[in-house]
Amino acid sequence: MQPGWTRLKRDEAHQVLDHLSGHRDAIVFSREATEVACRDLPFYSTYRLYRLINYATMPTFSMMYLSNGQDFVTVDGTANPIYAINARDPIRLTMDRVIPYLDFFFSNVQGSEGDIFLIKDPQTMPFLASLSEAQKQTLISNFRPLDIIPDIDKGIFRVSGTLYYGGGLIASTIAAMTDGRLSFESQQLLMTGIHFPYSPYSQSWLES
Repeated sequence: MQPGWTRLKRDEAHQVLDHLSGHRDAIVFSREATEVACRDLPFYSTYRLYRLINYATMPTFSMMYLSNGQDFVTVDGTANPIYAINARDPIRLTMDRVIPYLDFFFSNVQGSEGDIFLIKDPQTMPFLASLSEAQKQTLISNFRPLDIIPDIDKGIFRVSGTLYYGGGLIASTIAAMTDGRLSFESQQLLMTGIHFPYSPYSQSWLES
């Protein structure tokens, strides 16, 4: 997703921290040791994603917020904050925006079995090097490229493709409603027993 993160200048960062001063998470951030960055999201008109990193701790501590500059909503790993903003700043899903939305959603909402990662190209996955040669060949031979089928009458974009989820690879169809709600319509297990040393998002979308 482009553009990537933009680091806020000191005065702008302090304004964000001032807005968060009464927030329940404010105690973990200081003006001296906190970096504030933001990025635009193409499916919202007024809300952006903010990332706060506290460098006063080792390892560093970070939190995400969705904000229009005044209202800050904590991104807490569940779908509820995203769905709330989808209604507050009515989400605008199109053929071009549905994949960026899925990337954004899955990078900030964990499934019951862990991270969900939408694989666009098996050759450029951030964790490909951690697979055995047999696993790489299985992945490549079973990979299903992304396919988007809009159903405008029902307000649905159906996205079919290959996902990493819960230590395995699955072929799945995701129904993305025009209001941003997601559901899985089909799942077929392709491969199991995949374990990565880090989140697939730690070196990809979140840091791009």
